[in-house]
Amino acid sequence: MVLQPRDKLACTSLTFGLVGWVVYILQWCFDLTIGLFLAAVTAGISAALSTVLDILPFAFWLVALVTGHAALGQLKYSARVARSRAIWGLVLGYIGLFFGILTSVVMLLLITAGIGAGVLNKVFPFVH
Repeated sequence: MVLQPRDKLACTSLTFGLVGWVVYILQWCFDLTIGLFLAAVTAGISAALSTVLDILPFAFWLVALVTGHAALGQLKYSARVARSRAIWGLVLGYIGLFFGILTSVVMLLLITAGIGAGVLNKVFPFVH
């Protein structure tokens, strides 16, 4: 079976959407198990690798979104299997980006709250 170019875009979208989720889940498992040990042993040098692994799923999800939209543009009125692959690639990409943005916002709020609490404690040390 030979895939048409539009079918290749749909397959690429689905594949990158799935790979993004696999890398994301494996990265979380790594951070919660071996990553903590490596950070302690290597004095944080492994944090650079962890940062790359944190960004990699988002790159995969962006590729899934771009190729999914390109495939849907080519498959506008087709009811082929490629259309469902492109849609699933878009769904996986959008959900991944949503969770990534949500996680980033929550982390930013937690960091801001921690910094604010530290500053408040220095300004008003008698308030507990």
